[in-house]
Amino acid sequence: MRVTIVSPFDPMPPHAPERGSGDGPARPGSASPRDARRAHVGGVERVLHRMALEVARRGHEVTLLCSTAGPGSEDQDGPLRVVRVRRAATLMRAPLAPLAQHIAPGEDVVHVPATYPLTTEAVLRSAASRRVPAVLDFHFEPVPASLAGRAAGQAWSAWGPRSYPLAGLVVVRSLAYARAAPSLRGVHPGLLRVVPNGVDPEVFRPGAAPGTQDTLLVVGRLVPYKGVDVLLRALASMTGAPPLLVAGDGPERPRLVALARRLGVDARFLGRVPDEELPALYRAARLTVLPSINRQEAFGITLIESMACGTPVVASRLPGVAEVASLAGVLAEPGDPASLAAALEQALRNDELPRGPALARAVAARYAWPVVAGELVKVYEEVAGSRPAKVEKVMPHALAGGLSLLRA
Repeated sequence: MRVTIVSPFDPMPPHAPERGSGDGPARPGSASPRDARRAHVGGVERVLHRMALEVARRGHEVTLLCSTAGPGSEDQDGPLRVVRVRRAATLMRAPLAPLAQHIAPGEDVVHVPATYPLTTEAVLRSAASRRVPAVLDFHFEPVPASLAGRAAGQAWSAWGPRSYPLAGLVVVRSLAYARAAPSLRGVHPGLLRVVPNGVDPEVFRPGAAPGTQDTLLVVGRLVPYKGVDVLLRALASMTGAPPLLVAGDGPERPRLVALARRLGVDARFLGRVPDEELPALYRAARLTVLPSINRQEAFGITLIESMACGTPVVASRLPGVAEVASLAGVLAEPGDPASLAAALEQALRNDELPRGPALARAVAARYAWPVVAGELVKVYEEVAGSRPAKVEKVMPHALAGGLSLLRA
């Protein structure tokens, strides 16, 4: 089977920052400091890259098509073909790049993430015009924090999801999250297929903890929706709470450091943490905490990483997140410091929460990348079984900078 998986941004940009900054792995090469700053690699790009690799390892011809700040290129990442298309700019965290024009003829399936203006719709319409079955991958419902972001989000929600019915099937991380997502209201529930994010059990696995397992851990980019301020307020209300380690960086860090100081919370901000150091942090923690406050958090990769290392979790009661945490965790109401403090106290005194190798085996059975890839291939085989009707009168809609958006 020939598959093109579209990633908004290059998952392996030269000199990308480490995990915890919201960015991902870097590929060898040279890039200017300006290009390095422009690199945007988040959870979506990391997941799409790993999905593409795993499907390619199963013997399929897979192309990962992405935008880049540098010159366009084509190369191999093991069995995976990677095509990079130079983008003109980034607008509201979405690339301006003619990715739809670079889908190779003769593909059996095109896989594209949702909620990326000027990419999602263009790819879906291009695939439909060629009668190539498309899989729409719905990672999250955007919840912009800024006024401009909210205005852009409202504009997108008014017209962007209109193209979603062009997809043959829609991949979601959980049915609970999909049912709560306004963007998917126009998608028939019978078209939804659950394919979760994955974890590498060879990397994230139980082992000897380099300490006394008497810390709490947060891993992630320090942005408002992650709710680290809620966690600090919860800890300030507790007696004898363990120290907190925060692995990650972001624009909220100065404010959070000041808040921890003001509240008298024992918190250590580690900054960006290399991928290879994360398993040891998970193993050394009594609990990993995901205190996110809204549906921008759709799954919680840190939860499955922690549980794969044998460490239980405390997480917000959000659609999708709650489903993942149910393996070995306690839930709190989003944005509520008192509820989070109660959940932490319950988890800390509850010695019956699954922990160690038994928990890791349960996680691997559901979330190991080979298992996830197998589920995704089933979706591809299903959608490739019937080709969509051709969309007539597809015309290019001119955009600034000479780009085009295919429109019916």
